[in-house]
Amino acid sequence: MTNSAELVLDGLARRYGSTTAVARMDLTVAAGELVALLGPSGCGKTTTLRMVAGFIEPSEGRILLRGKDITTMPAHQRDTGMVFQSYALFPHLSVAENIAFGLKRRGVAKAEIAERVARMVSLLQLQGLEARLPKQLSGGQQQRVAVGRALVINPAVVLLDEPFSNLDALLREGTRIELRRLQTELGLTTLFVTHDQAEAMAISDRIAVMNKGRLEQLGTPREVYERPATRFVASFIGRANILVSRDGRSEDGIPLDAPDGTLVLRPERVTLDDAPAEGPNAVSGTVELLSFLGTGTQAVLRLPGGRQLLAEGPASLADRFRTGGPATARWTRGDLVALPPE
Repeated sequence: MTNSAELVLDGLARRYGSTTAVARMDLTVAAGELVALLGPSGCGKTTTLRMVAGFIEPSEGRILLRGKDITTMPAHQRDTGMVFQSYALFPHLSVAENIAFGLKRRGVAKAEIAERVARMVSLLQLQGLEARLPKQLSGGQQQRVAVGRALVINPAVVLLDEPFSNLDALLREGTRIELRRLQTELGLTTLFVTHDQAEAMAISDRIAVMNKGRLEQLGTPREVYERPATRFVASFIGRANILVSRDGRSEDGIPLDAPDGTLVLRPERVTLDDAPAEGPNAVSGTVELLSFLGTGTQAVLRLPGGRQLLAEGPASLADRFRTGGPATARWTRGDLVALPPE
């Protein structure tokens, strides 16, 4: 990745009457970087992507691509490649014809089209499927054809609108690994929309977490997980126990060795044992649920005040504790992350 700015969103906003879909968003994507727009449905991430693509006109702000202002440029004149959630393949065209479509529209010579399509077919492991129609392909194969059609034109930026949402879980994981490999290998500048936090964490260089049209935090996957900027980010990225500390106690009476304010305690930082809770950062409760996750076990502890506390640990937790039985949760001061005042 280089430090040059490939895509810049400068105060980008979109309003529909009195409703603000995107509120003055500032974002810079470096050349070769993959940035995920992550957030719940209706947060403005797809609207942002479609403004970059040229399908929606911004109410305010600018879009710069390689230093050129493309804010008012028609979609077909922008140097972008789009992969839609529905793939949007032409049903009457073969795999090779779908991939070649953008090159033909640009007037590329036939010999070069054949060469570039063949290379893309090889990169996407679609050999032997060139003559098939979309209806003769699996969901994963259709997704790769859609990616190939977007990449073959060598766009300045690739725009991905939840491209894995129609795939089953196992295929989704394998396909996103392949996409990340391809993106890294080709040095593709990519803006990727998803509501799946695990997906964003797995393949992004940075994540732009959005909520109600606003950019809540921009950072690496590790930064947004370990140092969330807001309570929303802490709750949306992974699982979190949120504690509000004042004068050495939480709002429901848990003794704390922590500064006053809102604190984030990740479940994997909580340890469980069967000894009595003594001193701060320890509380006893009843095991309400034990869930074996394959790589470990998640426990839900019901505390005397009614709060649920999440803990995650090794698979052996399921052997040491039982549903309905007692357990004590412990953590250290260093396990607590203080959120900035909002």
